[in-house]
Amino acid sequence: MEPITIALGLAKLTGLDKKIGQWIGGDNGEAVASKVVNIAQTLTNSATPEEALARVQQSEELQNQLKMMLVNRENELDKLAFQNTQSARQMQISALNQDDKFSKRFIYYYAWFWSIVTALYIGLITFTEIPEASTRFADTILGFILGTVVASILNFFFGNSRDNSRRNEIQDIQQSLKEQ
Repeated sequence: MEPITIALGLAKLTGLDKKIGQWIGGDNGEAVASKVVNIAQTLTNSATPEEALARVQQSEELQNQLKMMLVNRENELDKLAFQNTQSARQMQISALNQDDKFSKRFIYYYAWFWSIVTALYIGLITFTEIPEASTRFADTILGFILGTVVASILNFFFGNSRDNSRRNEIQDIQQSLKEQ
């Protein structure tokens, strides 16, 4: 079985399927999946990933232990999954230290360009007649613009809410483990 398949199976057993799915869905998904599987193998003292999955499936106690191990190593897994975002920010810091004004301001020009294009596109498909045959294309492009372009710009300049959601998730996990 592939590490991603096993990691998703482990994620479902621990209830962290949404979080682990986000990590695996990134550019470094294979590395994250391998790390999750390695953690499970270490916990269960298993020789193969399939054996680790089988042992975790059979024991609720192992499921809870794995869940806590993954939550405790979340920063490490998060860093592994999203290290490409950090390199973009480092590149911007380097650009700001240059004397070339265009290089310093490029990311801002880029963000302005996509913001204007997005606003124009939304306005056009909202207030103009779209041929019936083109509505699927318009919807797909709108979804891409809103889900990727706008989200990426906002995430780059303002960060994301991962830290707050992590804090809430840890509290929920600790509460659920106390109740058991």
